[in-house]
Amino acid sequence: MRNFSAIIFLLNTLCLSQSSFAQAGESGFDPTIKMKGLIHSRLEVSLTDSVDVQNKFSAEPISSNFRIRRLELRSDIKLTNKFSGVIRIQLPALKTTSTNTGNVIELGYLEYKVRNEFQIRFGQFKIPYELDELTSHEDLRMVDRGTTSVLMVNNFQASYQPGLMLFGNLLKDKTPLNYYLAVVNGGNRALAYDDNAQKNLIGRLEFFPVKGFRIGAGGQIVALTDATGNSYGVDLQVIQNVSTKTKLIVEGEYIQAINLADYAADTTALKDIADFNLSGYFGQVLFKIDIDKSWCKTFEAGGKYENTDPRTAVDANSFSTITGNIGFTFLPDNTARLQFNIVHTSWDTPISGTIDAGNMFVTQFQLKI
Repeated sequence: MRNFSAIIFLLNTLCLSQSSFAQAGESGFDPTIKMKGLIHSRLEVSLTDSVDVQNKFSAEPISSNFRIRRLELRSDIKLTNKFSGVIRIQLPALKTTSTNTGNVIELGYLEYKVRNEFQIRFGQFKIPYELDELTSHEDLRMVDRGTTSVLMVNNFQASYQPGLMLFGNLLKDKTPLNYYLAVVNGGNRALAYDDNAQKNLIGRLEFFPVKGFRIGAGGQIVALTDATGNSYGVDLQVIQNVSTKTKLIVEGEYIQAINLADYAADTTALKDIADFNLSGYFGQVLFKIDIDKSWCKTFEAGGKYENTDPRTAVDANSFSTITGNIGFTFLPDNTARLQFNIVHTSWDTPISGTIDAGNMFVTQFQLKI
């Protein structure tokens, strides 16, 4: 009932903005389409015996692998100053035959801007949740997003979802405050239809007390047919110039969500969804140094620590990662970027025998067109 009321609220809000839609013609019809492309090509090497390139135990591990991590095409469509849209296609991995529409079409939404304070997005979009996921893959601090982010995506509480979102920017000229309110399926986006009638509700606020300093907080109601769980998180971002040529980026987050996979797999007659919480926290630092040479525009160096607990109710279930990163940007705006990462993973419980730690080397080249 709570989800239904929230959906009605969003629909009423849309109806109230109807008069603003009528004014769209005043903005002038001037359609434009901008096409973009991106490729991530990488090499992964396991530096630990009996641990493969997916960081899993194997008696006969595949210790090295070349692959295309991401290959995408994007169209940014602008019809008027108020109406716009985005279509982004993620081509299937070259080593698979998957052509599932929900995974191939990552972004596909329409957007209407009433004013800066009130905007509407409808379609499949990135939901406003989890700091790593909200960071563009074109500008990730490390090569990959974190382990907590991956776990949340696999449990349909982050990344791309079909739905409706209201968002805007308040107090723009003073201390900006961004708000986001979304209702989404909260299920496997690869399915043509949702697997239940319930919908996830997501809210997020971002406050900028001073320039380059952002505090974020969000919550999500995770609705299932037979239960409702709650997720919440807080995050911090600082981006400052520490010298004329050096930029410092500091970010951190704590988040708690629901392990839906474990909940669905549990056949206990009476089970409490609160016993299936997952959690994670991370902190990362990155220096970007403008060297502006003919062979390299920017040099970067940094590191990240993250702890992930797939089930907080289960003892000795968590694991942590320490990542070291150096990178080189050869063209402006990360158009050509090369990164090198060393990733150390420690498991509270050995993944096999005495193996409770592993090391990986990952290098990735990014090219934008």
